[in-house]
Amino acid sequence: MRITLKISLIIVFILFSYTYGYSQPSLKVIKLDKKINIDGMLESSWSNTDSSSNFIQLEPSKGNPSTRKSIIRAVQDEKSIYFSFKCYLNQPDELVARIQRRDQLNYSEDIVTIILDTYNDNRTALMFQVNALGTISDAKISDNGKNIDYLWDTEWEAKTSITDSVWIAEIKIPFKSIPFKPGVKIWRCNFSRSIRANNEIAWWSPVTQNYRISQNGRLNNIQTGHGLKHSLSLFPYATGRYANSNIQVIENGFKADIGGDIEYKYRSNFKINLTFNPDFATVEGDREQINLTPWELKFPEKRLFFQDGNDMFSTRIKTFYSRRIGDIQYGSKMTGKIDKFQFNGLHAQTIGNDELQLPKAKFNAFRLKGDILNSSTLGFIYTDKVTDTAIYRSYNFDYVLNLGKTWKLTGQYVVSTPGDIKSHSAWFVRFARENNIYHYHIRFTSLGTNFRDNVNQTGFIPDDDRLEVDSDIENKFWLNRKLKYLFLSGKNNIFWSQEGILRSWRLTYGFRMYFNNKSSFDVYYRDEFQLLDKKYYNNYYHFIAGYNTDEASNAALAYRFGRNFDRDFQLAEFNSSFKILKRLSVNYELNYLKFSPDPNQESTWLHILGFDYYFTNDLWIRIFAQNNSSTDKYYFYSLFGWRFKPPFGAVYLIVNTDNYYDFDKNSNYYSEILFIKLTYPISAIK
Repeated sequence: MRITLKISLIIVFILFSYTYGYSQPSLKVIKLDKKINIDGMLESSWSNTDSSSNFIQLEPSKGNPSTRKSIIRAVQDEKSIYFSFKCYLNQPDELVARIQRRDQLNYSEDIVTIILDTYNDNRTALMFQVNALGTISDAKISDNGKNIDYLWDTEWEAKTSITDSVWIAEIKIPFKSIPFKPGVKIWRCNFSRSIRANNEIAWWSPVTQNYRISQNGRLNNIQTGHGLKHSLSLFPYATGRYANSNIQVIENGFKADIGGDIEYKYRSNFKINLTFNPDFATVEGDREQINLTPWELKFPEKRLFFQDGNDMFSTRIKTFYSRRIGDIQYGSKMTGKIDKFQFNGLHAQTIGNDELQLPKAKFNAFRLKGDILNSSTLGFIYTDKVTDTAIYRSYNFDYVLNLGKTWKLTGQYVVSTPGDIKSHSAWFVRFARENNIYHYHIRFTSLGTNFRDNVNQTGFIPDDDRLEVDSDIENKFWLNRKLKYLFLSGKNNIFWSQEGILRSWRLTYGFRMYFNNKSSFDVYYRDEFQLLDKKYYNNYYHFIAGYNTDEASNAALAYRFGRNFDRDFQLAEFNSSFKILKRLSVNYELNYLKFSPDPNQESTWLHILGFDYYFTNDLWIRIFAQNNSSTDKYYFYSLFGWRFKPPFGAVYLIVNTDNYYDFDKNSNYYSEILFIKLTYPISAIK
């Protein structure tokens, strides 16, 4: 009887969560006979359109009207949808806009944001952001705001203008650039404005948390007939490289290469991608990182083929990590959403490398997510890696249950082969309550004793053999006095082996204070136990003093000291980012790590220095250099970039030098590479 009562109460709670609603705003899209000229100036075509200006604060005074007036409008023609923002200012000098690098925007600047739920599913959306300099960011949002993938890029444009009393943004998004559900006339949408003068984030449709898609408003009268036609796009590239190196895996002399991607869009909600010989050549090398753990570091994906749809594999137990797929000979992929089912299936054939002892292999991954309830999902992932001598497979089942405005239940179960199910499987369940002010969760996880061996053939699992309990408590208090806000956090983690042996516990507590004069002070303490080859008791104190750290131009000095795997350590860090000229940005990072004792000479100085000079937002020079003294490593990277057809059509000229010492082999290695790459997108069928 008690069990029946508990189940009934849970059902009532869930039903109440979904019926408790609020009034959602709407905006009507007007169809025009002529195109809008995107120049950052509001011509007369905008004057006779529907508009809205009721923005509500999420931070710092949740529920209050925005302190600055903002007017939004939306129109369309046959091929594109257009948006305009008119953002009023209280003071001419209050505007904060410094970032000019694409996909780097966040709420550290004055920006406007568009959220488009083009499937009306309350789960997935596309995000478009613009700052007052006309710099843009785009991203895919999934799981009702839980995951944001900034690696997604598409073709769109924005222009801005600034006066003493207002700044204006005009935005054009072609229908061919975005996926959407055919035939619908209403899209769920939201708009936001960040106002750095008073740390304000305001949304058009009130939300409990940034990017909470299920709380969007509506965009009415959408007409997308043109977007339903087939289209074929080609993204060929050609490269030329000259290398001088004593690293065996790098071929010396001049080498030319070609490759590219093909995208066939059958409908607005289904497309197929092919890739031939993709490369990493347009991007800088991975940044050096200080790693005080025994676990592998994770790096982002940089190849065009994987970026669109890679967000679908963003589960906590990560069974698909695309950087496991090395030198690709060719690959294919299909992505889309039909009715309530979203899918992504891909295949890749890699080239073997005898020197690195990497056999050629075939990789397959398939993801399926189904919509349930109001904004929740059930999912399945299959992955495999096939070589001449072995086959590795994993089967994943996961769910995201959004139980009202702030409650969330998530979980996952994974089994892998070869091997027995018990030692080669894993699962977790997590219950959380969160919004922009607070976050609480508790999570239970089990990772089999041999789970990592199989899954890391295609995924990313730093450790296994765990029975784990994890909980976080975070709260942000807006004070609006000399102290702008106070942020408190506590993180707790403990896990045992599958046989019940205590392997680790970790407690991390601290606070952050941000003052009205833009100075900040952070204090954190961590106490940790780890059982590896023996018992280790680690701990550290962490102090951070910063200026303007909530904005793009900032400086911070940090000092951490404590015990790390039977050694005392000290870590001093200095980070800065600022504009010294209107178009020139400088970033500098200094880390000094000292171990005592240090038998393996791991103490190091790490310097990272970067310069970015932008002639325009799509024509720039970037210089990046880093030095790690423990390996005597010097890395220099310079790039001249011109996106003549943003974001994919571009020319890159790269100079890359790398020099480091391998203590295990007692040898010095170097490479000097001059590289040029041209990518020219072609729309073959429209």
